[in-house]
Amino acid sequence: MAKKLDAGHIERERTKKQRASRKEEARQNMQEDIARNQRGERKMTYIPPVQKEGAAPDAPLLKAAAYIRVSTQEDMQMGSFEMQKIHFLDVIRNNPRYELARLYCDEGISGTQVHNRAEFQQMIEDAKDGKIDIVLTKSITRFGRNIVDILTTLRTLDALNPPVRVIFETDGINTLDGNNKLLISILAVLAELESYQKSEAIKAGIRWRMQEGIYKFTVVNTLGYYRDYTGTVKIEPAEAEIVHYIYDSFLEGSSPDDIAESLAAQGIKSPKGMERWRSGTIKGILGNEKYCGDVEYQKPYTKDYLTHKSAKNRNILGKFYWENTHPAIIKRSDWEKAQVLLQEKKRSPRRSRLKDMPKRFVIAKIKTGPLRGYYLLDAAWDKDDREKFIDIITSLSELEGS
Repeated sequence: MAKKLDAGHIERERTKKQRASRKEEARQNMQEDIARNQRGERKMTYIPPVQKEGAAPDAPLLKAAAYIRVSTQEDMQMGSFEMQKIHFLDVIRNNPRYELARLYCDEGISGTQVHNRAEFQQMIEDAKDGKIDIVLTKSITRFGRNIVDILTTLRTLDALNPPVRVIFETDGINTLDGNNKLLISILAVLAELESYQKSEAIKAGIRWRMQEGIYKFTVVNTLGYYRDYTGTVKIEPAEAEIVHYIYDSFLEGSSPDDIAESLAAQGIKSPKGMERWRSGTIKGILGNEKYCGDVEYQKPYTKDYLTHKSAKNRNILGKFYWENTHPAIIKRSDWEKAQVLLQEKKRSPRRSRLKDMPKRFVIAKIKTGPLRGYYLLDAAWDKDDREKFIDIITSLSELEGS
């Protein structure tokens, strides 16, 4: 009869395996293969190019850098990312005219905006400081997907003294060759067009999954919920207590302002870890359909594929409302009562402004100097706070004048 299995040991190991990062495991395997090659377990013979006649063997070495970028952190892209690093290291080390300056790598970063690519920006600064003579990169699409950014950066590098050339390997382009300027412009346009088409295809896929109810909505900063390693939405018990407290307090008659102050006084931090709670955060939690187990897709939408900025969907695109998609924290009946109360408070007249003022605002009035008579606004106030403050001051001025 077969020996009994050690179930505890097996399940612990299986859990470890499930939790291990596939990306890190693949990266480690690749590095181990490289190490085996370096130990001589596999042999490679490099065949150098034939030196052209007239080349100056004693010319100064070029400080060569390489720029590497992939737009996602998926396994396939991770492999491409590692292979690009290995490839450009080999190219630079095996070229007798080059000395390695540095590899600049942006992993999982879109190419549509330069300001999001820290390594790219560092490369340009190093080029300006004279640390780079030549930049190697795979293609124009790796360099960027925004026409303005690509051309502006290339002009910046070309204007340096001496100019820094960029070689786009798969495109066969050297930027110091004046005959390539028109081709670079055309390829930059195509790179941006490809980015636009990809963005539209991705959005279409997301909307299809929303329509089918299989899109994985985010629960980041959603108090009381998290996704486990399988992507399943689960309730976080400790945070769920806070959600219950907010709903119970509101249904018992407390205002969002009162609840925010109470939570802060109890030392409970906001979903983003702040000491102070905003009434807007409380209203957002009270109005969030996720707490009764539903989800409304496409409440915000991406306005621009270049900036990736999102905006509230105010009757611009259709929405998809799915019920019972995940465990509820609040009973549906209580959630619906909260929605009725929220609507009633929107329609009800504001309480006395003079009563609101001491609870809501700490006001500082300048008493001397050229700004005498002006009030200091708290930088932490949102737009509603500022407008409410101005209304209060206006009301007080009217009372003083009457």
